Amino acid sequence: MQQEQPLHWDNHRSSFNLTLIFALIVAFIGLLGQFPLLIIGLGVAAYSWLTNPRQYYIYRDALVIIYGRPRVKAIPFAEISHLETLALPMGERLRIRMVNGRRFLLMARDPETFRARLDEALAGYHGEDWGGEYVEGTVAQENQPEGNGSGPTTFDGSIDQPAPFDSSPDAPAPFDSESGEDPRGPTTPY
Repeated sequence: MQQEQPLHWDNHRSSFNLTLIFALIVAFIGLLGQFPLLIIGLGVAAYSWLTNPRQYYIYRDALVIIYGRPRVKAIPFAEISHLETLALPMGERLRIRMVNGRRFLLMARDPETFRARLDEALAGYHGEDWGGEYVEGTVAQENQPEGNGSGPTTFDGSIDQPAPFDSSPDAPAPFDSESGEDPRGPTTPY
């Protein structure tokens, strides 16, 4: 059976893992007579080896992150909520938000191309034009079906209905729970 080829791949931005190098130096010093330094150095080196990514592969249904051998993490596209590009002083990073709320930062060497290819793969997986940045809780403005309800139409075609107002005496006021008055001042009916 032939293994599927990735649609795109990129290396991690930094080819040197300085934490791993320093940890190995500490472990070497520990070999010279400081046994606790040997244990600490090897522990930090193993942690660094298994947690710092080396390569990113985009397949037709998953993003695969290659760490130090034997660790490989596959993120299925069904678990990805949306992508965000972060402009930080240390450089541009791609943040992946998962459906369960977790986040992953990716530092590809060519973040623009990697983001474009990942967007294309996600669009192909979902079978739609996924070119925009859809953030949970926002209303999409492009390719919306006409809504017949009173609320705004979201990108999946569902209608957001406003929450019902609880008018019981025990319920807090809708605007200001302390005074029960509208903080915008008195309103006049039209």
